[in-house]
Amino acid sequence: MKRASIVVSAVMMSVGFASTALATPIYVNGYICEATYTKQPNVLFGQGYVVVQVNAGANCTGSSLGKYYYLGSGASSAGHQYSEAERLSLFERATRAATQGTSVELRVEGTAGVGIIDTAYRGD
Repeated sequence: MKRASIVVSAVMMSVGFASTALATPIYVNGYICEATYTKQPNVLFGQGYVVVQVNAGANCTGSSLGKYYYLGSGASSAGHQYSEAERLSLFERATRAATQGTSVELRVEGTAGVGIIDTAYRGD
């Protein structure tokens, strides 16, 4: 009886871990065209979030590479959830990068490419 409960526990733990596993990150290289900060709660993006629009060229030129999110707490989308202080700082950096034409590399969670895991700014 004891052996069966250990096996069931192990199977349930592996199922739990499998369902919470995050997808392989994708990399987005381009330039921030626009950054928006909102405190409005959103089921997908959390309690306040920052969204950045990334384009292939500086100053909103080139093709759009998509919109990506610095998620707030309680977000249902995969990716790191940032505190309000972190989101405000990231918003400030993204705004500066957009106005200065600084290139950016985002590491984004999963195939849907919603939640930003980390950001690298580069001088061109």
